[in-house]
Amino acid sequence: METKVVPLNQANKSLEERIGHRIKVRGMSADDFVEKHGSGTLRKNRHLGMSWKDQYLSERIAYEFGWEFSYAPRSRIMTGDAYTEGDCSAITEAGWHMERYLNLSLFPEDIYKAQNIHVEERDGTRREGIGLVVEQTSAPFIPCGSVVYALIAEYHLNTKQWGKAKNPF
Repeated sequence: METKVVPLNQANKSLEERIGHRIKVRGMSADDFVEKHGSGTLRKNRHLGMSWKDQYLSERIAYEFGWEFSYAPRSRIMTGDAYTEGDCSAITEAGWHMERYLNLSLFPEDIYKAQNIHVEERDGTRREGIGLVVEQTSAPFIPCGSVVYALIAEYHLNTKQWGKAKNPF
């Protein structure tokens, strides 16, 4: 078996269908998203009447933007200029991941910015590093007052070292 390569013009119809599918997913209601794309835990516990919005938002943001993306209330996140360092593989790889992510971004309304990110998680854990912040999006499910972000290269405060960069997809 080998990978078959076809001219792009033969793939245009399927490309149009794929883009149309992505637009439909982005505009789905919370209920439809949970039923069609949510995890089994989310679906089951929602049906049981549990409070489910936070898990839904976490899953939806990861599904829509990528597994490294999360959200936080703007009062729990600070951003600033992302600085590069020579001879730092985490930052080199983070730059590569961010460039690729931006080049493959589908929605022109989505505006991303490479930033130094400091966030306090809901459980009080503090994290920092460099990554992408979503400055603007057409995703209607993002709560007002929230910041969507991805820590791509995390700086570990306890060891004073950079962790391995993560692919945001």
